[in-house]
Amino acid sequence: MGAVVAASQMFFLLFFIMLGYIDDRLAEGESVHGERFTSFVCLVQALLLGAFAATLASHRSEILDQKVPIGDYNEATEEEGGVGSYEAPKNRGPVV
Repeated sequence: MGAVVAASQMFFLLFFIMLGYIDDRLAEGESVHGERFTSFVCLVQALLLGAFAATLASHRSEILDQKVPIGDYNEATEEEGGVGSYEAPKNRGPVV
């Protein structure tokens, strides 16, 4: 969840950077159509990521409190839909 909040803040910061860039280009008398579109996209992305982070935070306990029966699933054979037995790969020497 922290990564989503950080991404939202990054796009919000980019929105303000683009606003400053628009002011500079307007002062020089240059076109700012692309910069306005980019700043709008950054603002929308920041709002969407922020809304997703808020939704994830409000439902976090519902997601994390689920109990998963690990023992029954791991003990089932592969034909029954389980993972079956697993053997780790043997050390084959250094990888070059």
